[in-house]
Amino acid sequence: MDVNSSLFIIYIVFFVIAVGFAVVINLLLLKLSKEIQTGGIDNVKQVRWQNQSKPAMGGVGFFILFLLSVSSYFMLPFHVETFFGRELFALLGACTLGFLIGLYDDSFHANPLIKFSGQFVCGLFLIVMGIHIPLTPYLWLNYIFTILWVVGIMNSINMLDNMDGITASVSLSIIMAAIMLLLLSNQAASIYLIICVGVAAAMVGFLFFNWSPSKMYMGDSGSQFLGAFLAYLSIVLMWKFRDASSGVFAIKQFLVPMIIFIVPLIDTITVCFRRISQGKSPFVGGRDHTTHHLAFNGMSDSKVALILFLISLNSIIITYFLVINFNQWTLNKSLMVIGYFFSLFIIMQLLYERGKQQLNTQKNKDNLTQ
Repeated sequence: MDVNSSLFIIYIVFFVIAVGFAVVINLLLLKLSKEIQTGGIDNVKQVRWQNQSKPAMGGVGFFILFLLSVSSYFMLPFHVETFFGRELFALLGACTLGFLIGLYDDSFHANPLIKFSGQFVCGLFLIVMGIHIPLTPYLWLNYIFTILWVVGIMNSINMLDNMDGITASVSLSIIMAAIMLLLLSNQAASIYLIICVGVAAAMVGFLFFNWSPSKMYMGDSGSQFLGAFLAYLSIVLMWKFRDASSGVFAIKQFLVPMIIFIVPLIDTITVCFRRISQGKSPFVGGRDHTTHHLAFNGMSDSKVALILFLISLNSIIITYFLVINFNQWTLNKSLMVIGYFFSLFIIMQLLYERGKQQLNTQKNKDNLTQ
């Protein structure tokens, strides 16, 4: 049996064990939340789309599986990397900070400015540790864009957490894309791979409790951790596809992260644009997400989550062909990918408007019957 086959078996076994471990952790967290509530403390619960108060402790399980995955790498019989302290410290630091920001918000309902400041520090910390997006030859511009990207992704994942099963399933697809990129670049023995497998297992284990009708939510501790984790993965794995001959700016470099993050990006752009146009803050929650308006069209919560997950899986397929044919990727093909993004964006806007009309019609019917 060659090394790659052995690695494959180890990762499969690790994934199965990690999923089981995630399920046990979430069962214990559910039990703990009941004990806390019995003691008169109810600040570990959140209300989402269905107006039902449920435990918001899923993020604790994510963070535990993340730390265990990091530790597990160094117990593998044939890990080939030396301890890369700076990069690993950047990943651990950013994800820990994201988790703590969310945990604080879950516990004390923090002002959005505090959350934004924490997200900014996450981006700044990565830059200090030497992790940034190589967008242009100008470092200062790369640093600014990196902070904007980290803050944007952390907010995007947080905003997407508004309905059962969606954020976990979409995040799972993004992690699957990261695993694919690692395998395509012959990094089967990379520490990033086992971490991705572990966090993917955490998503699967959590979805047993978060798929509609859910028993628990991930909370901001979960969404902020995932935001920091996925932002880091995107910087080291997805923003690196750039022609050596490119000038100051390369359209091709945007394609991979744009397609992989297509669901959270479309939702965030839609919500922010519509709220700002109505004079509302984009950082205050509401039932004006693309997910909600798909439900207003008559779709069940499960169907909405499934549709968005399938869109994300389709993005993995597109990314695969982008990467394996990167050197032969012409401008016309790039425009086709960009066209796909905006076509899906327009379809979502049409469904959004149709959902809004359906909601208004239902409200008028309710008013007439009163």
